Amino acid sequence: MRLKVAVGLLLLVWGSRSNAQMRSDQIESRSQNLPVSYEAVALFSGDTSKQLVSIHYRVGQSFFIFVRNEAATAKLEYVARGELVVELLNDQKVSVAREIRQFPLSRTTLPKEGDHPPSIQGVISFSVAPGNYTVVFNLDDRESGRTFMEKTKKIKVPDAKLPGLKISDLMIVQSPSTTPVPVMYTPTNRNGSSLFGEAGGVVTELLQPNATDTLVVHWKLHGILDGFGERIQRFSDSAFVSTSGLLSLIPRDNGISYEMKPTSEISKTVFIPLPLQRLEPGMYTMEIEYRFGSMKRQQQHQFHVSWPARPFSLMDQDLAIDAVRHIAKESEMDELLSGGATRRAEAFARFWRERNRDTTTAFNEVMAEYYYRVDDALRRFSTARENDGYKTDRGRIYILYGPPQKSDRSLQPNSAPTEIWTYERLHRRFIFIDTGKNGNYVLSQSENL
Repeated sequence: MRLKVAVGLLLLVWGSRSNAQMRSDQIESRSQNLPVSYEAVALFSGDTSKQLVSIHYRVGQSFFIFVRNEAATAKLEYVARGELVVELLNDQKVSVAREIRQFPLSRTTLPKEGDHPPSIQGVISFSVAPGNYTVVFNLDDRESGRTFMEKTKKIKVPDAKLPGLKISDLMIVQSPSTTPVPVMYTPTNRNGSSLFGEAGGVVTELLQPNATDTLVVHWKLHGILDGFGERIQRFSDSAFVSTSGLLSLIPRDNGISYEMKPTSEISKTVFIPLPLQRLEPGMYTMEIEYRFGSMKRQQQHQFHVSWPARPFSLMDQDLAIDAVRHIAKESEMDELLSGGATRRAEAFARFWRERNRDTTTAFNEVMAEYYYRVDDALRRFSTARENDGYKTDRGRIYILYGPPQKSDRSLQPNSAPTEIWTYERLHRRFIFIDTGKNGNYVLSQSENL
């Protein structure tokens, strides 16, 4: 009964939003993403002499310093200026393609701690001859002089004139816009990673020798999970969607999308739906076999499923397990604390899987919110000598009920400090007293309103 009541209260306090909104908030809003990420993808162009190299980029506004625009007269305005330079170097380190892009930004208020404005997303596309290239990516903040420069990514542009079945690079994409035959694709654009809990798959292009044979695709997915112990996930299937034509960029002010562009019958775009939403954070290897008549080609692709906003308290196995003391039964705690790291990790995953109200995804909104509250309790209520905020009475109430709608503190010379937390939506009040006057507030009374 204690377990059901505790988790029920957690859901009640937090469950006024839709599942989709909660998942978006929990994955994105506390995100600790790197301020700059990019990926390079080689695609066919329909021209046998040259192919396309698309550089997808994502830049967080936190990369830039905003200053007051003294020229603004009508209203208060803060501006930032960025410059992006992308170029391709061939094997001889000679630049064969280059583009410069300006980022003028403005806002009416300065960024505050906890703000998460949308990232700047875009794509720079080059048409180049087949060969091997190095991507040079250089981003500057013109106000502060801050610079991000990298030239470690390599990309191979295939030769469409060679005989046999030819395959472009893979792109991880969000769930396509139209089913059963997708007509538009949106790359996840996270440096080749998929975001934890996000649905989608991979898309690639094929150039086949003729249009008469039947295409068969089979794929296998193997992942080594992040976190505690040695755990893996495996999936396999033969599902795919093949459409005649190649991918073509859709012009957008911010963001990246590709649409289908009809070309010859020997050009195909293949979408492979993957159970991305069922994958836990970790590194995955995908092996794909394409059969086209008597011809066979294999392709391997590695990608990471990332949770950039992962709660700090989930990164320590002992802490993560001990923190469920407020909702776990004694028998469950015994199981969670038994055996080695892998066995405890499996029990921990099972414990929270049973409390995942959305069984279609590995992302568990209740678990995420629980450990975000554990993080907050550690920061707010830990004593000077020990990182024990989640064990305190205030920490326990905070984890189970969330932040109070009203908090009053009384500091009188001749009495112990007192805090009164009021949860108006739950019609509950909790009174804490610091009898030792050392910052350790003990729950002395709880009452219904």
